[in-house]
Amino acid sequence: MKKKIAYLIKHVPAIQYMYVHVMSYVFKLLGCFLKIDEKLILFSSYGGTRFSDSPKVLYEAIQQDMRFLGYRCVWAFEQPENFIASGLDVVKIDTLSYFITALRAKVWITNVNMERGLHFKQKETIYLNTWHGTGPKKGGNAVEGRSDYDFSCVDILCIDGTYMEYVMQKYFNAKKESFVWCGRPREDALFQYTNKEIESIRHKLNLPSNKKIILYMPTWRDGAEVRKLNCNLWQKALSDYVILIRQHHFSEAHTGKNNDIFLDVSDYPDVNDLYLVSDILISDYSSAFFDFALLKKPIICYAYDYDEYERSYGLFIDLKKEFPNGVIKSESALIEFISSMDYANQCRVSADFCNKYVQRSGNATEICLNKLYGLLRNK
Repeated sequence: MKKKIAYLIKHVPAIQYMYVHVMSYVFKLLGCFLKIDEKLILFSSYGGTRFSDSPKVLYEAIQQDMRFLGYRCVWAFEQPENFIASGLDVVKIDTLSYFITALRAKVWITNVNMERGLHFKQKETIYLNTWHGTGPKKGGNAVEGRSDYDFSCVDILCIDGTYMEYVMQKYFNAKKESFVWCGRPREDALFQYTNKEIESIRHKLNLPSNKKIILYMPTWRDGAEVRKLNCNLWQKALSDYVILIRQHHFSEAHTGKNNDIFLDVSDYPDVNDLYLVSDILISDYSSAFFDFALLKKPIICYAYDYDEYERSYGLFIDLKKEFPNGVIKSESALIEFISSMDYANQCRVSADFCNKYVQRSGNATEICLNKLYGLLRNK
């Protein structure tokens, strides 16, 4: 039921208008009767579906930072009961308790939208939005039927280059003065890893030492399932590889069960681990391309539905022209490309593509927390 309602809000303008204006007014009115808790920080990641990504990195850093001693950190989840045992202070997202917590919190930290499509932020609340990726597909108000994205109330917004600066200003109504040019906290680990850590991750995932690793991360398609890979084709042509399959958190499982060549890692908590152990990334329209390319390893665009996706959903970047080696549309061509790949050259090509769109520092966590602490002292 919740998914059906969310779909209607996203795709029916009249319902979206009523939802945004009526509910925003209700919660703004409620906020008039609630006092800000100066020591309360509210976190969410991917709309309450995960304990992950940049909000998790910032949360863990805050626990170790004496400047934030005495602050209460609350996490919003769709299923908070799954996280109580881990010691997190939790609230169920989209409930009255959640909205009251949001109205009372001094700080919001998220990678999507803390207001759930509404507009009710208290003036005293400091809003830190890391966003969740730099990608080629259209987002925000550039998506047909959307006009409700308004990041003008965000105080700290992580930016990684002129591309995202343009997108956030034009399609999310973000203020330039909120931009913090640092990349995203979750990406810091990609600048700080060791070979020993990579071996530890391989061991945790039970990956064979004699095989190379491909990470496949298809994008979620609104209303359509992702086409499954043909296990027999991959087994015959690339038996010296293991393919890690990580579905979008909105999608169904890809394989149903694991086998000698496919391993479903959709529920694995830290995507950085998967980047580090993988030799090649395959995706279609994902922001994962720009994360993985930081490691200077090959990225391949396998988009069997490219023309349809571009027409129905839209892209900011013409991947046929801009992406390294263009777009591969068939599974057989994809396998052939990998089989004949000049690995060293593809590493260089991927790095050049990444550098064209993003500039990252490797210390985004420190920069974000310094900025947050400065605002807390002055707001």
